[in-house]
Amino acid sequence: MKITEIEAIVLRQPDVDTAKADGSQDALLIRVRTDEGITGVGEVDSLPPVVKAIVDAPASHAIASGLGALLIGEDPLEIDRLWERMYRGSIYYGRRGAAIHAISGIDIALWDIKGKALGQPISRLLGGPHRTHVRAYASTLMPDTPEETGRCVTGLVERGFTAIKLGWGPFGRDPDLDIALLRAARTAAGDAVELMLDIGLGWPDA
Repeated sequence: MKITEIEAIVLRQPDVDTAKADGSQDALLIRVRTDEGITGVGEVDSLPPVVKAIVDAPASHAIASGLGALLIGEDPLEIDRLWERMYRGSIYYGRRGAAIHAISGIDIALWDIKGKALGQPISRLLGGPHRTHVRAYASTLMPDTPEETGRCVTGLVERGFTAIKLGWGPFGRDPDLDIALLRAARTAAGDAVELMLDIGLGWPDA
């Protein structure tokens, strides 16, 4: 089996609020195609146009290449070797940040191909599942007011979530507002629901 194409697909809402740290407004999908008709899909949480450029760029020299150019014609089942090939081929500009994000998205797609080719769940290929059920929790941006926070959390509890993560949004602007938001969240959640907080760089001195 050989890789024939790697696509980096940017998905973006028509209207994006750049003032919010809301990663759900855009995304990047990786699609790896093979000559045997098996396609793998991965996802990258980063700045999508930057990751797309890293995937699509032509090779410049031995340690500065777009990731797609490094993988065309390669065996997608040789995942460890291809990871090293991507890492070494992007050393000149990579090693961290968006380059590692891009490598990770392709890595996910390669595992998807391997699972499909072998007819096995990826968890088994990685050594076997440690559990058969995973607890789901809700994750959302912290609303701007205590009233909105209460309504948001109430709605999530009514949908059956037993754990809720709130973060970013107005956190860190005003200690009194932070306390009011958290009090509203706890009141709406009750004692039986777990609350998690993602401060989102809001308390730099903590």
